[in-house]
Amino acid sequence: MSIALAPVAIHAQPSGVSFANVYKGWTTGSDGAPLDSTLYLNLDGSVLLIDDPLVGGSASAYTGQWTTAGNGVALTLTADLKGTLAQPIAIFLDASAGQPLVMQPGESALDGRSRRYYSINYLLENRASLPFNSDFASAAIANSGLAGAYKAFIPGGASGRLDLSLVLFPDFRALLKRDTLDGSPASLTYGAWQDINGQPLVLLTERDGVAFQTPAEIVFSAENGVLRGQNTGSSSVNDLVGVPFFRLEGLTNAVIVLTPPTDMTQSQEGGTLPGEAPLLAAPPTSVPLSTEILVEYEPLFEEVPCPDDLQIDEAVVCGFLHVPENRSRADSRSIRIFVMKLLAQGEEAPDPLVVIGAAPGDDPGALLAWFNEAPVRRTRSIVILHPRGEGRSEPSLACPESIVSGDVQLKLQSLADCYNRLLQEGVDLAGYTLDQRAFDVIDLAQALKLEQINLLGNDLGAAVARLVLERQPALVRTIVLESPLPLSVNRTLESPFGAYDALRRVFADCRRTPACDTAYPNLEERFLEVVARDNQSPGSVGLRGDVVARAVFTKLQQGGAEIPALIDALHREDMEAACRLAPMLEGCPPPVAVNETEGAIEAGQPITPSEHLLFLPAMQAGSPAAQSWRDFFTDPGASEGAEAELLNWIQERLGFQTREELFAFLDDLQVQNFLALLNALGVLISSSDAERHGAELNFLCAEDIPRFSLDDLERVRRRLPAEVATLLTASAEEALLICPLWLTPPAAVGDRIVPIRDVPALIMAGAHDPVTPARWAQRSASDFSQPFVRIFPGQGHNLLQEPKGCAQQMLAAFIERPTQAPILQCFLRLRPNFLLPESPG
Repeated sequence: MSIALAPVAIHAQPSGVSFANVYKGWTTGSDGAPLDSTLYLNLDGSVLLIDDPLVGGSASAYTGQWTTAGNGVALTLTADLKGTLAQPIAIFLDASAGQPLVMQPGESALDGRSRRYYSINYLLENRASLPFNSDFASAAIANSGLAGAYKAFIPGGASGRLDLSLVLFPDFRALLKRDTLDGSPASLTYGAWQDINGQPLVLLTERDGVAFQTPAEIVFSAENGVLRGQNTGSSSVNDLVGVPFFRLEGLTNAVIVLTPPTDMTQSQEGGTLPGEAPLLAAPPTSVPLSTEILVEYEPLFEEVPCPDDLQIDEAVVCGFLHVPENRSRADSRSIRIFVMKLLAQGEEAPDPLVVIGAAPGDDPGALLAWFNEAPVRRTRSIVILHPRGEGRSEPSLACPESIVSGDVQLKLQSLADCYNRLLQEGVDLAGYTLDQRAFDVIDLAQALKLEQINLLGNDLGAAVARLVLERQPALVRTIVLESPLPLSVNRTLESPFGAYDALRRVFADCRRTPACDTAYPNLEERFLEVVARDNQSPGSVGLRGDVVARAVFTKLQQGGAEIPALIDALHREDMEAACRLAPMLEGCPPPVAVNETEGAIEAGQPITPSEHLLFLPAMQAGSPAAQSWRDFFTDPGASEGAEAELLNWIQERLGFQTREELFAFLDDLQVQNFLALLNALGVLISSSDAERHGAELNFLCAEDIPRFSLDDLERVRRRLPAEVATLLTASAEEALLICPLWLTPPAAVGDRIVPIRDVPALIMAGAHDPVTPARWAQRSASDFSQPFVRIFPGQGHNLLQEPKGCAQQMLAAFIERPTQAPILQCFLRLRPNFLLPESPG
């Protein structure tokens, strides 16, 4: 094997050039091999970018120009080692975080990886704790031994800094490269190495072509992917004693959150350059993008006893579907998809209703209550899948590490911890995609020997259902999309518009209802006035504007019947009326008597919040699926982590001696009173502060985030009312920070462009749904030749959650007679039913 080094000419800078700054970063090349990357930003505006594989292969280099642009650095690369490029490469590196310079998510320049570049001064100051993933480094050593490339930084040389590369070749040659990163050639020291009980012994014999009179010998300890120089008797390598050398794969795949930015440092001529405070390290290596089925397998259904909390009657059958984790890999392991089957109550038709439901991270078990008494069950069995990675499917992508906090850095670090744990456990995140979920449905039908099925997709499940139809059209007898997310929608980017459009629909419906318009005129103006007023200076009730807006959008998920009255009360600063409508608002007294235990709280009196806010961890506040306080916890009787902390807090604040006493008290509370009690105790309830789930992050980072940038999001903000723009786009902005940590392959855009199908289709949505707005139903309908579209007036999200409601009746009628338009009296009678003031007298 030849020693691969960057030619000296690559490092030669133009005569007289001084550096605005020098940056180091680590990424992977097109072959997946790690690269040591150096970025020179020169004061004359020129730029030099070098990618060196260190072990095998040749270094590449680009030259061009740089300039400050907005909150970052714009690079225009115009030439490489072969000459002028046919097309310049434009790259933007975001410097708003201070450190590092970050390539925008979704940018495909160079190798398609999202790169990060740290100031050499920062790396020198933090040379003992570089952004590093010891799991990846240790795995690389376990797979290929100690042979590989290692990096370190120490003071030294004319520039006061040395970039060290120690390369241990598989044929036991050794190379130590010392680079001062000042444009002068690197110093090269050659020798050999051997493995002594897992510790490399390096014997160096010459430097820059001059042999040592006596070879320099140094032993390195090896631990967690880091080599550390031990004692040596040679002065030529004495500066390596105690120095940590980090395995290159660990630097390339580092996922870590560091200190937030503190300042910006001004260059002499080159504009504003980032200071020394880091944010994120380099993302991990990507995984294969192919959706081709490469593994040979036979799907298997294994019937198992139903868990006690899912055994609602004897007609429920449970089991696991055994399928590959990633069908695109021939060596994929098998995973288990949890399946529930509600047997038909009457004579069973051969084509069951297969339900694919919920947004990622929602509890799929809630669907059992939706269909237990649904009219469609009279003649058909209901089959409900827990999506791969969620619910009771194995493995779980849940992130118990997820921290709900106002500190963005803590939140990001907690998600990085979850990501690293899942990788360490052997989870192949590339297998948890919409396409793989679609094949799960097809495999389930094969395992159960079903020739045809009726397919129902709710929310994200609608996108999966559409892919099932695309992959296996002959399998699908009918398709129903309820509160659908269309394949063509970028949910993260478009949701702010959808939410506000739904609220405007409420305002418009109120204007069209004479009694509502008389009681609550100018609703939109009053709403925005309240939010702006309370954001600027909280009124007499002490509410912040974002809290007001969040309460309104939470109400909207349930249809928004009380929204005009709530806005009116808040506009008049009538807190008593507002608390009757939204008891979860901050400052509302708990409408319960908590006075049976010594030291407990008097009935109806506000509880003074603690200085430290806790957060509701398991579900979004106001979720329609929440029927009791227990729905907000994974398992109250065996709680762990943040959930246990929250229960301890409630028990202590209410003065109960035992958990049993606490649970008995809470079981008697209505869910609204539980929410109000939490707020009074100082527990912040906010849908924007919900825990993140690995399945949700996989969807975000594969489907949505690669398709837009921060500039796109800013354009969305400008098109929304300023009073709510920040609130509505906060989740998308956070996702742009998360996805460089949670690296999953982007979904192929072409796979989301589907032909029109003529299968019988029913699309249902709530007119006031802020989660999957009604106009998305119209977009879903465009995929079918003759769909039946039903927009339910005055309704919100998840129309099917009422087992005997109008949407369930329409579902049953359509599946029974799919070629006839479902026209039901319950639907024709639907009108927005706004809460109006009581008549005097």
